[in-house]
Amino acid sequence: MSMSRGLRLRRGASGTAAAGFVALCGVLSLLGHTRPGFVSSGHAEAPITRASLQTSPRPAHASAGPQAVKGPTVASIALAMTGVALTFGAPRRSRPSQEQSSAVIMHARSAKPTTPAGSPKNKRRIRAGRMRPIYKGRQLAVRVNPKTNKPVRYKMHVMPGDTVQVMKGKDQGKVTEVLRIYPKWNKILCLGVNYCIKHVRPQREDEVGQRVQVEAPMHSSWVMHYDEEEEVAGLLGVRFRKKTLKDGSEIVKKVRYNKSTGNEIPVRAPSKWIPVLDRVEDED
Repeated sequence: MSMSRGLRLRRGASGTAAAGFVALCGVLSLLGHTRPGFVSSGHAEAPITRASLQTSPRPAHASAGPQAVKGPTVASIALAMTGVALTFGAPRRSRPSQEQSSAVIMHARSAKPTTPAGSPKNKRRIRAGRMRPIYKGRQLAVRVNPKTNKPVRYKMHVMPGDTVQVMKGKDQGKVTEVLRIYPKWNKILCLGVNYCIKHVRPQREDEVGQRVQVEAPMHSSWVMHYDEEEEVAGLLGVRFRKKTLKDGSEIVKKVRYNKSTGNEIPVRAPSKWIPVLDRVEDED
């Protein structure tokens, strides 16, 4: 697979390949006009050696010396110089670094936050293979149970609507709200943190492309539950309580709480996501 990829020409290398071909043709034309290692006698050509010069008689018509050999022409020299100039003077396209391309999403179709998805054409995905969803600590595809062929979901410690604090990354220390969770990728989408830039291309002729700022999903281990009353972040705890129903029967209910404060974590409905520009207008 790597050999076929190495022989494949890229878009930016087409001009360089053509220039190299021109240079090769020029060099071959120069080599074709150099003097060979034998003397042209008009009838037969044999290589010159010391024994042949001492034993073999010299032909009568060879007194005038060997025939003149033509040197390299001006056209062949110009062709070779042109090919070399094109080869070393062709501009090379510089690939963007990982830091520049990590926070930018190109050719997006929607201005809304992007859902995590694996790319089958990614270099890491090709190196990892089809049977390894995690490669060098990074999840590249959804985990699948080989027996049932169903996706394997992570156990999330947060739910949509929870108030959390970011503990890692560029937005460390910020308090935010969980808008959406992705159990297949162990990622969450929070409000107002982990911004990225999306280049949205037009879908119709009357539309214009735009650059928008939206939140990007991040790993769920980057956040911890935040107690708004005590203003303390802590781990998730679970309690089991008995609850009596109207008919007199009792059931066991699971209750979540913050281990740092002991307070119960309320269950709330998540806020609706709105574009960043609309939020600024509402605040003003």
